[in-house]
Amino acid sequence: MIAETKKKLARVLVIDDERGPRESLRMVLKYDYEIFLAERVDAGIKLLREEEPDLVIMDIRMPEKSGIEGLQEIREINANVSIVMLTGYGDLETAQQAIRYGANDYLQKPFDTDEIQAVVKKYVDRTKLYSRKKIAQEELSKMTQSLSREVGKTNKLTSLGAASSELVRDLRNPLTIIRGYLDLLNYELKEKQDSSSDEMNEYLDQIERNVGRCAELVESWRALGRFDFSQMQRLNLPKLVNDCFRDAAAHSEISFSVQVDGVDDQYEMLGERLQVKRALQNLIDNAVTAVNEQSSPSITVLFSMTNTDIDLKVKDNGCGVDTKTLRWIFEPFDNTATIEKGAGLGLFITKKVIEEHRGSLEFDSRLGEGSLVTVRVPQAHTALGYFSSPESLVQA
Repeated sequence: MIAETKKKLARVLVIDDERGPRESLRMVLKYDYEIFLAERVDAGIKLLREEEPDLVIMDIRMPEKSGIEGLQEIREINANVSIVMLTGYGDLETAQQAIRYGANDYLQKPFDTDEIQAVVKKYVDRTKLYSRKKIAQEELSKMTQSLSREVGKTNKLTSLGAASSELVRDLRNPLTIIRGYLDLLNYELKEKQDSSSDEMNEYLDQIERNVGRCAELVESWRALGRFDFSQMQRLNLPKLVNDCFRDAAAHSEISFSVQVDGVDDQYEMLGERLQVKRALQNLIDNAVTAVNEQSSPSITVLFSMTNTDIDLKVKDNGCGVDTKTLRWIFEPFDNTATIEKGAGLGLFITKKVIEEHRGSLEFDSRLGEGSLVTVRVPQAHTALGYFSSPESLVQA
């Protein structure tokens, strides 16, 4: 005989010194939730630690310790659990004070059965979303730390053979997990039409950003050390930079300008379009991040030319980088990398791509004054002397 698996119920903790409201809530919610009851704040705090409920419903006016005091204690223990305060007639100002101390909502006694069921479902779902979000963030953080440790073992990627292949394979597993969360939340978002949708949207946005970052990391890493001469094209650099600015401008309000000394069409190099654009996009995105907090953010790209080379300078008026950090700016997985900022591979990959194209990259910065990145790459006619000429060069 196969035993039926009992669905685990969400947990609700009710803290109220009055037996009537306690029992009423228990009767209304007992079929859909596991209910825990306490008649004093201290007893409720004990149950909170032991049972880890998804929602706390607590009366504001209680003997010994008030609901406001209990609210403050609960928030010190658990910042994410949803808390709904119960208040009697005339306590509206106190209820609003509870919101300021971290309560999510309040209900007036006597409460309506349909209303309490809707509120409980809403805030139980909210707590579960925050728990999922925390798990996803921890997984992303562990993934980044694991990558950092593995790269340290291979001496900062001096060898990009078997070690990098293994790391890319390892990366695919957490990416699959995160994509699973994303699919699940997309489903839930379609099912739910209440105010919790805003929280789910924020959760989805965060996962999407990190999944995209990890996916780009995998593809960039896979491309390192596999320079494909068959993909060489004539690339118009001012056009590529403008494409990068358009991508950046889609989610920012920053003053951009591209200044070319001479005719745009003269600024052509030979290269793999995908890799070169990724390198330029990294430089532009770094500049955008640097100027985000400035009152008048500005980024300027300057093009000039010698007889053999093209010079490209990206100048911003952003936060700049201190001297200590500047020493390690091109190192993979340096100590400045975080899950919010990225995995620490952006400038490392950019430098690698530019050097593969027989170019150079320099980074100069002053803390609080901004940064200047200088890229030098050979003109198309110069590059023909470095590379085996492809059978057909496509105008990009």
